[in-house]
Amino acid sequence: MICFLTLFVGCGSGGGGDSSTGGSGGTGTLALSLTDAPSADLAAIYVTIERVEVHLGGYENNPNNWQEIPPLESGVSPFVKKTYNLLELTNGVLEQLGLTELRAGFYTQMRLFIGTEPDEGVNRFGDPHKYANYVIESGTTEQIPMKVPSGTQTGIKLVKGFSVEKDRLTELILDFDAAKSVHKAGNSGKYILQPTIKVLDAIALHFIEGAVFDDNDNPLQGVLVTAQKYNSSATDKDKVVVEATSITDANGEFLLLLRQLGPYNVVAYKNTYSFDYKCGVDAVIDTMSGVTTELRLLDLETEPPGYGYVGGNVAVKDGGDVTISFRAPAEGQNCEGKIEVKSETIYDVDALGSPYEEILPVSEEPYYEVVAWSGVTTDVRSGVTVQSEKTTVLEDFNF
Repeated sequence: MICFLTLFVGCGSGGGGDSSTGGSGGTGTLALSLTDAPSADLAAIYVTIERVEVHLGGYENNPNNWQEIPPLESGVSPFVKKTYNLLELTNGVLEQLGLTELRAGFYTQMRLFIGTEPDEGVNRFGDPHKYANYVIESGTTEQIPMKVPSGTQTGIKLVKGFSVEKDRLTELILDFDAAKSVHKAGNSGKYILQPTIKVLDAIALHFIEGAVFDDNDNPLQGVLVTAQKYNSSATDKDKVVVEATSITDANGEFLLLLRQLGPYNVVAYKNTYSFDYKCGVDAVIDTMSGVTTELRLLDLETEPPGYGYVGGNVAVKDGGDVTISFRAPAEGQNCEGKIEVKSETIYDVDALGSPYEEILPVSEEPYYEVVAWSGVTTDVRSGVTVQSEKTTVLEDFNF
């Protein structure tokens, strides 16, 4: 399930300027790849990456202290921009961004530049790119442009240090989280790109893989699978933290990329289905271990207890975004606390408020906890019930 593209042997020149990376001299090679944490709501998300640079040390505003990562297509600078469909880069699929030779030493950060003009290729429907950055909603082929409020001029800074060792290959992965990066602004229908990117070390990467089936042993596609951690001593907002996200493919399979071994709570959910989870799951260091996690969901369209809805209104006095997390008790072996079944973020909420409504499996007894936050303020609704084909309306969240 994981596709590491072959690295071509091609290196750019070393950096200059008043850099101070330290090290014992000599050079090493840095390889960059791109992957994505998926979104279940869109058919395609296209983003044009113009170039990637690494900081060589010294003053950030000195252009001589940044070196460009040449792409594999050219082998030399300047970077050949490319328009990527992020939703094709899920479940461990990687797209090589570039390969370059760098002075051996420690580097504090890199920056990624989003392009303003697309490449000359076509999208998944065979249509030329009209825009550098755009989305295609499910069930359509229309290209809807995304506004990029920042990052095109000064670059998106990725402040994570990494080392390049002499005569060694360092492989880093830029994990572009589409679900958190692409925002639909209120009821306007407009999309905004505010990139959320994690830098992963390919050598230190760990994996959780598995599959999701329905109650008739058929593989389920399009299931949201998350790896989570629970911390009882954290604030309400941070008691449940989602560390990685995946969407099952046509075979019901998923792959989660993680920085640490674990243990994790692995949760699977799809609208109109039940949810399933396993607690205390450890990640492995390679995908050939044979260790898999199997989860099963009940089709609530045809089987009891059915599903209902939870909804209400959120408002932010001075304007802002609101994230709502729908949680359930974690019960069973190795389980404690709560798991997040699903979440949603509502963008550009004003003082008048915005409505929300989500599908959840029925629980007529007090069961769910709904946690909402905007900025540093958090509010909680506990003991929430869900009745079949009805909407449970919660008291407004006001921030």
